Amino acid sequence: MTPEQRTKASTDLTLTYLGNYFPSWRLTKVLANKKLLNERYSFYKDISKIVRQLDDIEGEATIAQEIQNGIIFDSIAECIQYIEDLFALIKASRNPDYFIKNIVTYNAGTVTNTVKSFKLDRGSISRAFHFPIDLKIVNLKDKELYNKGVDDLIQLIIDLKEFYYDFLFFYTQYKHGLAVGMRPHGNLYNKDQIEKDKNGEFEFSPVVYDNMNLKAASKKGTFNIKVGVMMPGFTENVRPFIGHLEKSNNFLRIVYPPNYPNFTYKLLIDTAYKTRTCLNVFIANFSHAIMPKNESNKFQLPCDDFTKNEYIVCNY
Repeated sequence: MTPEQRTKASTDLTLTYLGNYFPSWRLTKVLANKKLLNERYSFYKDISKIVRQLDDIEGEATIAQEIQNGIIFDSIAECIQYIEDLFALIKASRNPDYFIKNIVTYNAGTVTNTVKSFKLDRGSISRAFHFPIDLKIVNLKDKELYNKGVDDLIQLIIDLKEFYYDFLFFYTQYKHGLAVGMRPHGNLYNKDQIEKDKNGEFEFSPVVYDNMNLKAASKKGTFNIKVGVMMPGFTENVRPFIGHLEKSNNFLRIVYPPNYPNFTYKLLIDTAYKTRTCLNVFIANFSHAIMPKNESNKFQLPCDDFTKNEYIVCNY
């Protein structure tokens, strides 16, 4: 197989892969989960009878607490995986002749490193999203539009990286061992609390568990002195030995979201929309970059409103 034959074969396979890609799938999941949250008492009414906690006779407290929190954690996981999808594609596209090999089989840890090490400058953005950075644009309006599109794309990646840093630990705790607070403080909601939840009077705030001592947790980024230390299960058997348990990384501590207590589901929806926008920009540009040379040269950049599936198309 000659290098030219490999490139042509890889181009066909890559375009087939990208043509079957659905950039809106995880956005669909996040929006569907929001709908489930809004309709949880009717949707989960029958299911709750099967899965309810043993101390929950009616099953509604399970809906208000465990099921609601579980849906939120599931959406956080979708957002983290969404961002990893994007950076997996970016990484695989660095070697177009082996794109299929690198995107279908890849190491998750490598993708995490790609997200964390990605540089937020115009050169890195243009290479990752396959558009020229050195275009000579004469028309002032076109130039402003181009620069605005590039700046918007950079800001989207800044936001996605920030979310990834903030919620990767939440994703890990949810994915491995379900080390999350499905009923964070251990108290079953009473009828009054359930009614308040139905009326939207409770603000939810997902929490996960950590076991690391405070020094190690501070270095790791899972302990925020502004929030303080919250330790559930602080019983008579635990209190006398908390120092020993803490030093041996064998105690429970609650980790709150970085924007606690102002966490809202809107953050997850916005993150999903932003990732979808970046995916569409990448797919359009990379698809065109590997097209046969007789195709016209063009690329796209995001528009102002990332919730709209609209883009700036540039021909050159």
